[in-house]
Amino acid sequence: MRWDALFRDMEAQMAAADERHAAGEISERVRVELGGISLQDRLRSQSGRELVVDLGRAGTLRGVLRHVGAGWVVLERERGSALAALAHVVSVRGLDRFAEPAARALNLGIASALREISRDRSIVALRLAGKASGEVLHGTIDRVGADFVELAVVAAGEERRPGNVSAVHLLPTSAVAAVLTQQHGWG
Repeated sequence: MRWDALFRDMEAQMAAADERHAAGEISERVRVELGGISLQDRLRSQSGRELVVDLGRAGTLRGVLRHVGAGWVVLERERGSALAALAHVVSVRGLDRFAEPAARALNLGIASALREISRDRSIVALRLAGKASGEVLHGTIDRVGADFVELAVVAAGEERRPGNVSAVHLLPTSAVAAVLTQQHGWG
């Protein structure tokens, strides 16, 4: 009898140790898997959710996440859209707890996204990194190089015409925190 109790106790201890080992292994696998998920992957899994993106001094954007590229995201509101550079994101709120690497990733860089905006020739508001959110440049993106943007500055609410351009700013792409569609209420 005494031996039976001893063996049952040993078996119970071994089973408990096996369970602890399995739980530890699962936790480690989750940590390793999470370690392979990038910020872009984490955001891609939130497509269609309303998010709040904090750009530090460049302000806050709120909208539904529609696109995630290599280094940028696009948020939409009822009356417009905004492109935000991930390099200037301080925090994102409104996410759920799930993240999966997307099967189809949009790997175009921010320069490609800015070229698309430039082709449209619409008036935009640029929020620059390091500037207060109230300090924006209004105008059209005339050119986009490998690492720069040329913005033809016009007064807020004005159309881009040669006589309305007050200056042309050459801006490093790295200084652009967000591009907002002014005519749709973002600027």
